[in-house]
Amino acid sequence: MTRDRDVNRKASAEELAARAAAALREVAGVTGAGDSRRDGLTGLYDDRTLHRGLTDAISDAGRDGGHVGLLFIDLDRFKNVNDRHGHVTGSRVLSQVAGFVDAAASRERGFAARYGGDEFVVVLPGADLDRCLREAERLRATLAATIFAGGEPPGRRPLVRVTCSIGAASMRADAGGDHDETPGPQGAATRLLQLADNAMYQAKHAGRNRVAADDAEATGAA
Repeated sequence: MTRDRDVNRKASAEELAARAAAALREVAGVTGAGDSRRDGLTGLYDDRTLHRGLTDAISDAGRDGGHVGLLFIDLDRFKNVNDRHGHVTGSRVLSQVAGFVDAAASRERGFAARYGGDEFVVVLPGADLDRCLREAERLRATLAATIFAGGEPPGRRPLVRVTCSIGAASMRADAGGDHDETPGPQGAATRLLQLADNAMYQAKHAGRNRVAADDAEATGAA
C-alpha cells in the first residue's frame, strides 16, 4: 500500500508539472528568442511573464494541495567580470549561464526567467524544499565547474569562471486554507519570491558559492 501511495504521489506531481508548463505556454504565447515576453539577451522569460507563470502554477497546485518550488540565483561578484573583461564578455557569459539555468528548469519540467541583471529564477512545479535544494546544489556545482568563453575576438576570448549563490524556497498551495489569512495566488507568488530572495542573501552572507533555504515554508491559497 505504501508503494502504491508513493506511485500515486509521483504521478500527481508529474501531472502538476505538466499542467503548470502548459499554463506557462498559454501565458507566454509563442516561444523563441523573438518573443516580446522573453529577455532579449538570454531568451529566458522576463520578470513580468515570470510573475504571471508563477501565479498560474500556484493556482494550479492549489487544486491538489501540491507544492511549488523556486530557486533564486545570483552570480557572485559578477561586476568584476564586466570591469575586467568588458560588457561584451559579460553579456556573453550571462547568455551561457542562462543556458544552464534553462536546462535545469527543463529537466524538472519547470521554467526559468531572467529576473534582472545577473539574477535568474527557476520555478519548479511540484517540488518540495528538499527537491529544490537538490536541484539548486546541482546547478551551483555545474556553474562552478564550467569555464565560460568571453567576447570577441574569437582567438583571444578570455576564459571566465563564475560562481553563484542560490536561495531555495517551497510553497504548499492550500486550496482549503483560510483566505482571510492566507494570500491568494498573486500574493503567494510575491511571498515565495521573497522567501527565496532572502535565502539567496543568506548564501551570500555565508560566503557565496553556496545554497541556502528559508526555514519557513510558505502557504498560499489557490
